[in-house]
Amino acid sequence: MTDDHSMNHHDSAEQQIDDVAVKRYFDSIRGGTASSVSMMAHEHNLPACAAEYRLHKEIRTISDWLDSVRDSGRVLDVGCGAGTWTEIFAGRYKTVTGIEQSSSMLKAAIERIAHIPNVKILGGDARHDLPEGPFDMIFLGGLCMYMNDSDVIALLRSLKNRLIEGGTIILRESTVHQGVSLSQGKYQAVYRSVNRYRQLFDRVGLFSIEVRRNYGYTNLVTAEELVNLRRRWLPFLPGNSTTLGSLTWWALRLTAPITFWVLPQILSRLNIPWPRLQNHFFRLRIE
Repeated sequence: MTDDHSMNHHDSAEQQIDDVAVKRYFDSIRGGTASSVSMMAHEHNLPACAAEYRLHKEIRTISDWLDSVRDSGRVLDVGCGAGTWTEIFAGRYKTVTGIEQSSSMLKAAIERIAHIPNVKILGGDARHDLPEGPFDMIFLGGLCMYMNDSDVIALLRSLKNRLIEGGTIILRESTVHQGVSLSQGKYQAVYRSVNRYRQLFDRVGLFSIEVRRNYGYTNLVTAEELVNLRRRWLPFLPGNSTTLGSLTWWALRLTAPITFWVLPQILSRLNIPWPRLQNHFFRLRIE
């Protein structure tokens, strides 16, 4: 997710993302299931439980936000990927709609929710094919990082118009500490700082904004960074090894009070940018 893709610093993300390249990447799933690719846990030989651990911690991080949405509400999952969060929402709310552009992800999402009666999955580009509202909650699980600034602003304006009074938009986006960094090549993404996202939200207007650090993501990307270091500094070991990936993950899990809690807290307070990528949840509510 980091070392395997070139990253460059940019003052602006405008006109930097190749939409065709983004779609091509997610349509050609290799080295993992659609669910693991959706959670960006497929390139480092980590066990399936690593993505499950991340998801469990993410749900806990925003559980009160989810609880604040009425059970009878309508929810829209924009860029629903393989349908992981769509399925979670289906167990909490009356009606859930997911929309996904990638054909492989769309297929996986449809298969995942085939047995769930209160979910509908649509194929389409969220910038042009949004279903009509109104919705009580709209969720974007890592979509804006694949869009230029102008597209993010236009999308959020469209989503705001599809909210009920008092409705919320929740975003989960990978971030950097400062400015903007662009991942180029076969995998393209734009990583914005929290402050840069706030600036985009301000341009949409009329939102109150809450931000929470996603430590579930930090835990997973810490393991991925260690795999990258092993590949770089110990080239005599196999680069792709499920055994070594599992050993890395479980070593971190066994020392979790330090590696997954104390260390990230200390580094954050010392303003040390490691891991290079973070992730944050944003809750937007109309003021």
